[in-house]
Parts: sequence; structure tokens; C-alpha cells
Amino acid sequence: MRYESILKRVMRDKAAPLIIILIVFTIFTMVVSSGVLDGEPLSSMFTKGFMTSGNLLGVFYNMVIRIVMMCGIACIFIGGNIDLSVGAQASLATMVFAMIVRSAAFPWPVAVVLTLMVAACFGLANTFLVNFLKFPPFIATIGMASVYTGICKVVTEGENIQISQQKAGLFLEIGKAHIFGRFPVIFIFAVLLVAAYQFMLSKTTFGRSIYMCGGNPGAARLSGLNPDKIRMILFINNSVLAAVAGLLWTSQLKLASPTAIINAAPDLQVISAAILGGISFGGGGGHLGGALVAVLLLGVFDNMLSVLGVQSYWNVFAQGLLLAVALIFDYISTERRRKALLLRG
Repeated sequence: MRYESILKRVMRDKAAPLIIILIVFTIFTMVVSSGVLDGEPLSSMFTKGFMTSGNLLGVFYNMVIRIVMMCGIACIFIGGNIDLSVGAQASLATMVFAMIVRSAAFPWPVAVVLTLMVAACFGLANTFLVNFLKFPPFIATIGMASVYTGICKVVTEGENIQISQQKAGLFLEIGKAHIFGRFPVIFIFAVLLVAAYQFMLSKTTFGRSIYMCGGNPGAARLSGLNPDKIRMILFINNSVLAAVAGLLWTSQLKLASPTAIINAAPDLQVISAAILGGISFGGGGGHLGGALVAVLLLGVFDNMLSVLGVQSYWNVFAQGLLLAVALIFDYISTERRRKALLLRG
């Protein structure tokens, strides 16, 4: 009976359909890429195509920046806010790190700490616009995204900055380290980060405060909470995690680019994954487990299109369609909860 009740709870979760789709996409990609349909033995599904160590490493590496960003963006959403400057913040953070390392004034661990401190200032800037100047988070952060992007291009004149092996050797090795030839160390770190943030959200007083402020700021204020203070913490946390994501990206590619992360738009992909994974766009609902499954689903979906030889712009179309569908279902779910609360009242 206990196992049956657990199974029922899992199947009722919004992430359940995503898990099923993820499994289907993974098996489909394994079959198509292995050549089984062309007469290869069934065992090749686990040794060729999608399951080769090189391909799996590529899939996992591409997910790292999204998973790390997802932790911050999901918390922002649950708290009833939005931050559209994450990609630009990640790019600017990589510029800061690269210039500090290039100057040889500090060793790379100190450069990492200084970069994270600068990133915290990005969060404070966003907080100032939202809390003190009362700008809507959407307007404030999309405006700051342009500011951060402009700074990236001005200070570098649009040029990439190479990270020297001599000055940051261990930092670059971390970016390419893996276990058993298939699991990057930084991917494992990203998944553990999700577990830590989910624990914070579900098991701590501060986590419950985030849900309360996102679901009903007025009631949260009456209960003694300070939504402005929690918003500040969330914005700073989001900016620091954006910097961490940027640093992990830099450690993989051994360079800092003023435009690469911005052009890849991982933050928009993460927003799609968060909403698709059941995190309420209006705040107060959802968990990181569903968002993580959605990130994995989009990662496998990307690889599946590549295996099938589909043009990349169809991937952009598909992600936009998924985001639109997720927003529609989120709106319907929110309206149902609102009407149910009105009927109880």
C-alpha cells in the first residue's frame, strides 16, 4: 500500500508526463542513432550513436549551464519575480574573470571569488530598480540585460579573451574532467546543486517564505515577512548562479566571449524548462525536480534533432512552441486555483 501511494503521488506530479516523454525521446534517439533500423545488432543501441561517450559528454556539457541557471531562475519564479538579464550577467561575469586572470594580479581562485562578488552587485542593481524605483521586474531586468551586454562589448571591443593554461590550468581541467568517460564532473556538481536548492525550498523556513511571498505577497507581509528583502536575496542569488554558470562554460571552452552565451540564450531555454516543469510563472508553486527533468528533456530533444539531421531553426521553433503551450497550461492551472480559493471563501 505504501509503494502504491508513492506511485500515485509521483504520477499526479506535473513532472510525470515529462519523465515519460524524456524516456521515449531517449529510447527513440538511441534506436535511430545506433543504426538498429539499418540492420545493426540491438546491442549497438548501447555502444553507438547517442550512447557513445563523446556524444553523451557533449549532451551533459551542454546542459550544465542551463541546470545551474535553472536553480536561480526557478527560485525567482517561485518568489513571484522574473529576471531576463541572466544570460548577459553570465557573459559579463566571464569577462570579469578573464580580465582578472589575464592581468596576473591574482591567482584564478581569487579571480573566481572576485567575479562572484561582482556578480552579487549585478543582483543588487536589479534589486535597486525593482525595490526602490518600483520598476516591474520584467522591465528592469530586460533593460539591465542591454546594459550588461553593452558593457561586455565595450570593454572587450567585441573580441574573445583566451584563458591561459599557465595561469588557470586547474580551472580549465575542472571544465573537462569526467567520471567513467561519460559523466562530466561539472554536470554532477550541477545536479547536486539542484538537490541542495530543492532541499532549501522544501525543508527550510526561508524556502517556505519564498513560496509564501510568491503566492501571496500581501499575506506574507501581514505574517511578518519582508517580501522586498526576500526579493533582494533571490536577485543576488540568481546573479551569483549566473556567474557560476558562466565560469563553468568558460572552463569548458577555455575562453570568455562577450556574445556567445547571450546568442545561445540558455536563460530563455531555462525559462521554458522551468514553466514546462511545473513552476508557476505567477509564483508560489512548483519544484526544481520537474524543472530539472524539463532541462534534461530539452537537452535530449536537441540531440535528437541533431541525430535526425533537422535544421537548428526547427529547434528554436519547437522550444518556442513548448514555452507557449506551457504558459497556457500554467495560466489555466493558476485560474483554477484562484477560482477554487474564491469558492472556499
